[in-house]
Amino acid sequence: MKLDVWMEALDAPVGKLVRADDGSLGFTYAQDLPTEGRISLSMPIRKDPYGDAATTAFFTNLLFEGRELDRVKAVYTIDRNDVAELLYHLGADCPGAISVTPEGTGPGKRPGIFPDDYQEIPEERMTQIVAALHFNGRLPEDERDPSPLAGVQPKLALVVHEGRYFQPKPDSRAPTTHILKVSPRDDISLTRREAALLGLARDIGLDVIEHEYLEFYDDETCADIGAILSRRFDRIQDGGEIRRLHSEDFCQALSLPRELKYERNAAPGGARFSAEMVGKLAAEAVVPAHFQMEFLRHTIFNLAVGNTDNHGKNASILYLGRNGELAPLYDVVPVFMDSRPTHRFSFLLGRAEFAEDLNIEDIEILMRDIGFRRPKFSGEWLGILSDVAAKTETLAETGDKLLADATAAQLGVLRDSLGIDLNIQARDFFPRNERDEKMNPGGWRGLS
Repeated sequence: MKLDVWMEALDAPVGKLVRADDGSLGFTYAQDLPTEGRISLSMPIRKDPYGDAATTAFFTNLLFEGRELDRVKAVYTIDRNDVAELLYHLGADCPGAISVTPEGTGPGKRPGIFPDDYQEIPEERMTQIVAALHFNGRLPEDERDPSPLAGVQPKLALVVHEGRYFQPKPDSRAPTTHILKVSPRDDISLTRREAALLGLARDIGLDVIEHEYLEFYDDETCADIGAILSRRFDRIQDGGEIRRLHSEDFCQALSLPRELKYERNAAPGGARFSAEMVGKLAAEAVVPAHFQMEFLRHTIFNLAVGNTDNHGKNASILYLGRNGELAPLYDVVPVFMDSRPTHRFSFLLGRAEFAEDLNIEDIEILMRDIGFRRPKFSGEWLGILSDVAAKTETLAETGDKLLADATAAQLGVLRDSLGIDLNIQARDFFPRNERDEKMNPGGWRGLS
């Protein structure tokens, strides 16, 4: 099987993905390819083909988990590990600017012209879609998904123009500009809290995605359904033309399969997502020092607000030329407020796995790992924690009281483990897990 691999900015395939008779994969770049045809930092342009390991790691990351993948596997009886066969059916909707299509059939994507390539979603239908995502975790059965998205949270890709919602017309291959993430019914405050945390990050000077918190009223259930609307960082709009920009997440850039997005999943001595590997990505950036500093800002902020899900697929590189830059902060969720998932760090911070075990030396090891020549945790870096501590009351207003209480509790743990004074505002007790050990909810410790 041979598949063409395309980049939206180019008029010819950038290479071929080939599945051999034994099922192994290989990828070969086209001849005389311009530098913008490189599909990944992990796969530089070269004449020799890439073998199965590198090819499988990169192209597996282009497959979205979800209803459409399940449908294709069932209808065509395809094994989940048959990456080429799945991309044969699904490759036109890969993330970013890449598409993978059967040989000779043309690209799966092209720039969109607004409004010609788009159709409006009526207000009533939009509410129905949001309600289905909220209550069922998926789109209505009769609703097509023009741009599948990764992640477990219910969401929809669309175009927003003057407060109205649009989708690409069928077979237009046009891009979307926004993502609407809807709170699931078992966590109705999720998107409100995420919007509050992103707003806080923006207010203290971090580079974050453009976003807005929205509520949709469902007449049928009398429910106010929360959602966060985010502008896609890998899109550019010039007049009526909408184009995709090439981007890749850290796992793709490091040639890591999605199963290794957490450092804890790596085998001893094996390939892994780690701070040291992020340092290698930073070294290839347009401005390495800027990449290092912005990544450290993101990491310290995530630490302050208890987002331990900042794994290798929740950070991305955006390419505006041959070299990339760190994408804005996105997907900030206060995981530590939920007692069910592990609260281990997504990657080691120095030697620490949990916030309770973190000390200043660990943070300075982290800084060294990502490329700082003279790591010292002071000044601006300490100021991020202090700024969050000073604005916990803001989280009560933009998010909710529980988010503010929980953030103060998280900051209290960091104050004690790091041995620093953060001047944390007094708030009600929050029963935060310690090293994944649940607190006893009874007695005075369960009261607020």
